[in-house]
Amino acid sequence: MAPLYPNRIKDYIRTIQILVMCMVCYFVVSCKHEGPSGAEVPSTVQDSVMAIIDEIAVGDQPRTVLKSQLLRAFRLHGLIQNDSVKKLVLDSIARNSLRYRNEELARMSAEHLQDIAVAGSDTLGIAKAHWYLGHYYLRQDQIDSAANKFYYAERFYRLSGDFLNAGKSVLNLAIIQKNQKDYIGSERSTVRALEFLEGTVGEERSIASAYNNLGIIAKDTEKYDLALEYHNKALEYRREIENAALEASSLNNLGIVYTNMGQYEEAIAMFDSGLENDSLYHERPITYAKLLDNKAYAELQGGKKEGYPEAFMIPLRLRDSISDKSGKVQSYLRLSEYHLMMDSIAKSHDYAKEALALAREIGYQRGEQESLQLLAKNSEPAVALVYNNRFIAINDSLQKAERSFQDRFARLRFQTDILEDERNRVVQANKQLQLVLLSLIAFALLGYIIIQRRANQKELLYQADQQKANEEIYSLMLSQKVKLEEGRQIEKQRISEELHDGILSKLFGARLSLDSLNAKVDSKSVGVRQSYIQEIKNIESEIRSISHELNASTFNSEVMYVDAIEKLLRDQCSIHNIDFDLTSDHKIDWEKMTNDKKVHLYRIIQEALQNIMKHAKADEVSVQFAQLVNGVRLIIEDDGVGMNIHKVKRGIGLKNIKSRVKQIEGNLKIKSEEGKGTQITVDFAV
Repeated sequence: MAPLYPNRIKDYIRTIQILVMCMVCYFVVSCKHEGPSGAEVPSTVQDSVMAIIDEIAVGDQPRTVLKSQLLRAFRLHGLIQNDSVKKLVLDSIARNSLRYRNEELARMSAEHLQDIAVAGSDTLGIAKAHWYLGHYYLRQDQIDSAANKFYYAERFYRLSGDFLNAGKSVLNLAIIQKNQKDYIGSERSTVRALEFLEGTVGEERSIASAYNNLGIIAKDTEKYDLALEYHNKALEYRREIENAALEASSLNNLGIVYTNMGQYEEAIAMFDSGLENDSLYHERPITYAKLLDNKAYAELQGGKKEGYPEAFMIPLRLRDSISDKSGKVQSYLRLSEYHLMMDSIAKSHDYAKEALALAREIGYQRGEQESLQLLAKNSEPAVALVYNNRFIAINDSLQKAERSFQDRFARLRFQTDILEDERNRVVQANKQLQLVLLSLIAFALLGYIIIQRRANQKELLYQADQQKANEEIYSLMLSQKVKLEEGRQIEKQRISEELHDGILSKLFGARLSLDSLNAKVDSKSVGVRQSYIQEIKNIESEIRSISHELNASTFNSEVMYVDAIEKLLRDQCSIHNIDFDLTSDHKIDWEKMTNDKKVHLYRIIQEALQNIMKHAKADEVSVQFAQLVNGVRLIIEDDGVGMNIHKVKRGIGLKNIKSRVKQIEGNLKIKSEEGKGTQITVDFAV
């Protein structure tokens, strides 16, 4: 932790005083707030903290008050029981602490957030914690730690599916790598960032930063054409978001590349374009000073002599007014170089010494190196040797630090890659195991389906054979019934003939004989004979009536078929205690109907009855045969629960009915609603 200087101590004391006052006021107000019954209404810690977070989000209070509120929220967050709410609070505290430059509070909040996220295996929470810690270490100039945190932030963001923030994290890492002159690593990281960011609406600024970073890498590695390409892309994106300051920065970068290429007119044009923004002087004076300084240098290199050294003094005075110390180092170096060109060795030496002292003060090693190079050029050989040795020592130190950074980061990447490879290996093994298990399940399911289909096919074949046999039996039964009835009719006819031709003749003869005996006139004989004669007449009349009835009785096909249907209804309905009603139109000529059609009608009724018994929960069934102009209509109706036609249209029973209707060349209509019963209508020609 950085040491506390007197001014910072005063700030901390003032912050603590404000915090204490806020807490006192809060508890006083809380104690005075009473409900209708007079009882105190305490506010929960969670509600209090969330209220503080909401106030900070609005951000309409002084910065000191917001900082104290952040500290208060951090102190109270430990009392929150819900980890999800606690993570939300810590996330907000860390983010706003970085925003209001309270780095230590940001670090503590991020570390607490990381602990809770790790305990709960929350990859997104872990990613956010690494992101905040990366910014903290970057501001503390702890480059290795910052790179490490951004590296892990990208990994965990990617694992959580937040590819946008994964891209931003790896972009921050790429910029750190570029600053450490790890150009290859930085280029790879930047390309990776673009893979996440490009095509994302609203992320033009981040995409422009990525191309800007690639442009700087290309410029530093002297790939100037590529640098121009990248900087132009960055400029396009920055113009899309209409950010004049960033646009001017890209124009400045393009001017530097053209200057390095020796194309000074193009460089000057870029610097002039950047300086056209009138608001830049007030809003971004550092960028404005860079453009002035770089333009003056390009004009000098292009051969312009007039206006110097004043052209370098103007940006120097501006930088001094805004305390831009690194910019002042650059101005001193330009002035030293200019006077060296003009052979003003003493002035060149003085400006180089100023640049060296200021660069050392602020730890600007690149400025220190350039200062030593200029001092070596404008000093006596013996002194120049000292400056050169110091330059070499610093250069070696920087190269060693850069290599150390690259090595440490390479080890980090290598170790992480090993862990990720191991994780991928485990994941792959799990996938293979799952694939094997799924394959086994699939094969087992397929085998079951095949076996089941074969069993179903066998059952269907058996049912088809059984149905065919039933139809043959039914046809045979009808045929036998016809023959039986024909036999009965023949027998009846024979009996009729016997009665008429035999018995009646004999009785008639006897009656005539008795009539002839009527000559006896005694009253008793007459009375007896008359009674016998009357009895014989009665017998004759009765036999004649029987004979006519027997002779008139013929085989009635209608009665026989309808009886068969009635027997089917009675047998089926009696099992399930269902009432039935059978109606047959006497106009139907059953003699004209083929046995095949009768069998199909019988089976249609039988199939419909089976469905009613299984599913309809009906109390009554009605079967009607009606004569149509060109055929016969069969109506089967129940008062059951009904059905959804669209859901059951693939049922086996319905398929069988449709098949039989098709075979008799009929027309099938099914009318049903859930809760309103079902009506099946079959129209067919005789």
